[in-house]
Amino acid sequence: MAYTKANLHLLPVAPGAARYEYDAGTDTMATVLSAASAGTYFDTGPDDAPKLVASDMIFCKCTDGNMLLKVASVVASTGAASCQWAGGDLPVQTWATGTAAGDFGMKPGYYEVGTSIATGTRGVLPTPYAGLEVKVFKVDSGTQSFNFDAGASASNISWVDGTVGGGTAVTYDGSNRRILLRAEGDSFHVKATTTTRYRLHNLEFAASAVSEAGSVVMPGT
Repeated sequence: MAYTKANLHLLPVAPGAARYEYDAGTDTMATVLSAASAGTYFDTGPDDAPKLVASDMIFCKCTDGNMLLKVASVVASTGAASCQWAGGDLPVQTWATGTAAGDFGMKPGYYEVGTSIATGTRGVLPTPYAGLEVKVFKVDSGTQSFNFDAGASASNISWVDGTVGGGTAVTYDGSNRRILLRAEGDSFHVKATTTTRYRLHNLEFAASAVSEAGSVVMPGT
């Protein structure tokens, strides 16, 4: 369903620290976040009162969980608000399938990847900001490798089909900026702390770490 103004309620807080609660009805967290991050979901209108402003927080009650969004910016002429995931449950995101393009732009949330993808896919993590989290789990053995790059956009991919390309200053830890998952059960969890740094919160390579075709963390280029 689309955004419903009547479902957005201003909570009683101190002046200058607006907090809202939003009932998303039948929308999932991923649906709300996808549109809200693009600035096409929350639109309080330029003449509405109260109206969203940057740094406002919105607690969203969705069908699959509850999450907190932070208003990053608002278009003054329209009231359209661009939001960032700021906490709570992680949205369950859907990975590209079939013969999807090699570069896949990711969003904050939880992903499962497997053999439904016919090509070796590169997952481009979102532009980092403090608090952003992404979790990835390899759900079946398969034959495809999945490369996860810390570049802020598809144009910043540092490895495409084995060819070294450009890069950015974004890293996981130290100089590392890519994770390659090959084996079933392997997973990772990264959390951004700045606009240029993801920290490895959790990394599970299990037995694949010692196998020739196992998963691996790779440095930047």
